[in-house]
Amino acid sequence: MAPVTFAGALVGVSLLGAGWSRLSAGRLERRDASVQRFRQRVRSNWLYAAILFVGIVWWTNADRALLAAVGLPTDWPWAALGWALIGVGAAVVATVSYMGAFPVARRVRDADMGAGAAAAKMFRYQLFIAALVFCVVTVLQVEFRVLETSGLLTLLAFAAAAYVFSAPLVGVSQTTTVPDDATRERLDRLCDRAGLSVARVRLLDGGGHRSDHLVRGPIGRKTLFLTDSLLDRYDDETVSALLAVDAGRVARFVYGLRLFTVTAVGAFVFWGVAWPPFGFALSFLTFAGVGVVLLVTGEYASKRLIYRADEAAAERVGRAAVADALDATADEVDTGRAGSRLSFEPSLASRIERLRDGSGAGETDA
Repeated sequence: MAPVTFAGALVGVSLLGAGWSRLSAGRLERRDASVQRFRQRVRSNWLYAAILFVGIVWWTNADRALLAAVGLPTDWPWAALGWALIGVGAAVVATVSYMGAFPVARRVRDADMGAGAAAAKMFRYQLFIAALVFCVVTVLQVEFRVLETSGLLTLLAFAAAAYVFSAPLVGVSQTTTVPDDATRERLDRLCDRAGLSVARVRLLDGGGHRSDHLVRGPIGRKTLFLTDSLLDRYDDETVSALLAVDAGRVARFVYGLRLFTVTAVGAFVFWGVAWPPFGFALSFLTFAGVGVVLLVTGEYASKRLIYRADEAAAERVGRAAVADALDATADEVDTGRAGSRLSFEPSLASRIERLRDGSGAGETDA
């Protein structure tokens, strides 16, 4: 029954996720919701579907039963093979769930992309996420069993890797290309105007509608990633303004602050669990409370630094240019939960408003 249970969960949750995604996407289309709202709903749907699949498999021990059915041991380290199967299954479920909303997404975004290409891109992205989770879980088990420590070393190691290898990780999760000579010359000119210094530039496949742009990598080895559709759809003034914002973020270590905050919160929770100085329950609550304070502080600091980065960009290329650039690409940039209480990003509307009325002009530390 193990293969039937695993396959049944895979097929059943996939169809459930696809059907629900199709219904919710259609409902948002009829309400004429924004692209950002649509994107967030689609992301939530495939994430919930993947979590549901993982929960069902773990609850029924279908992964271990599947290993036993083919004659493999189910104890460590063979159990890691079962985790890998769960990861691949979750990637399939998330992809199928996303594809349920794809016909509506193509109309909403006015994108010319085939279903096969979209499914391949999404599955690659989901498989990358599953591989990351698998690596974390597996290395944690090694630390628990071999080093007999709390998992704090794993947390610190992956945080360091997320900083040092942040640029290669973007390249693995998404399709990147090297810009041709003409495009590189244009970007060099715009980066110089924006005050952005990077070691490499890579183009992302924007699918004709995404205008994403980000800088990743350690100091001295920064890589600029931006979508080809951003360069195709907007003029030099708009692109240089967006790059100036990236330059402001790099100068203020916004990505590093976020990574440090998440790592510190996780470290305090691990500390309270592994070495409880006041008893387990009280220690966990105490250290988790400190972690929450750190998280809120880090979120507040991140938002303030982003406002300052906007102001620095405004000083570089002009306040109106930055506000117009953010406004022009508002529906095309993946801002996730920006502006919410659980986000490191302020809302795009507040950033534009501050730039237009000059309310943050005295906060820049540039």
